[in-house]
Amino acid sequence: MRALEGWLNSSGNRVAAELDERGEQICKLVTEQLKTSYKQMCIDPGNPESDEMRLQAYTESPRRMHRIVQVALRLRAVEVIERECIWTLQMLPRYGVVRQNMHAMVRWYFEAARTLSNIDSADRRSLDIIEGLFLTALSRPIPTP
Repeated sequence: MRALEGWLNSSGNRVAAELDERGEQICKLVTEQLKTSYKQMCIDPGNPESDEMRLQAYTESPRRMHRIVQVALRLRAVEVIERECIWTLQMLPRYGVVRQNMHAMVRWYFEAARTLSNIDSADRRSLDIIEGLFLTALSRPIPTP
């Protein structure tokens, strides 16, 4: 973790800027993967606004993740990842979003970030660690509110 802190101090802002420059492309790619892979996510047959909510979930979830990554990188505060994942685990299952959906989105986000951005191998290794923090936090038991 100490190595990650050092990297965040020296490179966090630069990598955040690079990812933010590509943020729209990254989020659009993840949105399309969510739409294709999880067509039933957030469907509530009794809610007439279900389709609109589902489309919003496909679009806003990657954007929210992008914002959390930006905060973690720019503020050197990976703790926000844990807090976001706790909220996610408590809130999203109510809407039919399961851990598999969450894990896939994290993997797709970081895959797109590595593919679409111009970052070097040291930065990629640190992004791998941050991806691991998300996946680990999303694998924990659901905390009670």
